[in-house]
Amino acid sequence: MKTRILFTFLLALLLPMSLFSYELSFNKKFTKLVTPDLLTTHINISIENDSENFINKNIAKFNDYIKSNKLIEKTQGNFTLSPKYHYFKNTQKFLGYVGNLKYTIKAKNASNLNKFISDLIELEKKLDKNNVKLRISNVSWITSTKLYDNSLDTLRIDAMRWIEKYSKSLRMVLSKDCTVKSININKSNNHFIRATQMESFSSKRVSNVAPVNSNQEIKIEPNFILECK
Repeated sequence: MKTRILFTFLLALLLPMSLFSYELSFNKKFTKLVTPDLLTTHINISIENDSENFINKNIAKFNDYIKSNKLIEKTQGNFTLSPKYHYFKNTQKFLGYVGNLKYTIKAKNASNLNKFISDLIELEKKLDKNNVKLRISNVSWITSTKLYDNSLDTLRIDAMRWIEKYSKSLRMVLSKDCTVKSININKSNNHFIRATQMESFSSKRVSNVAPVNSNQEIKIEPNFILECK
């Protein structure tokens, strides 16, 4: 019995390495630089008054202007109306109501966004500034969903082309046929909007609110598994 085991072990040592098969598993990063194609900002119109009718009527003026504007894309429109109280020595005094209208605004170019913001400020100037406050966040460049998804598709194709070429090159180095067993692609979360700080532009007319545009990196880091035999 011992002789048979020893013979089998020696035979395995004498067999050429090409008869053995194994798997290779590794990650590789693929990146693509894109130029963000959308300007975005957040607006908040706040109105305080002791009359619900006053708040609703004036909020409607802003809301009608925003919804009818064709220069920009508006999302996440939200209006809230809340009572306001002053608390002193365990007693509360009713001061009126606070209405807030919020939107996320996007535009494909700076001129459209500038025109939208300038007209919004002009609308605010026509109302009582003691009751109405317009706040506009810093403007940021972001990558649109369409551009982001198209870039990911390009990176996936690049990854698949690369691994096919790489697997064929291993044949010359390892004297083995290496085939792609699996590709697992987990995209990195590059689709983000830069944090913004709310500012008031009510005191001046905006001539150019667009920041300098800079490239953003989109990347994937797929895991490849090759079977070589």
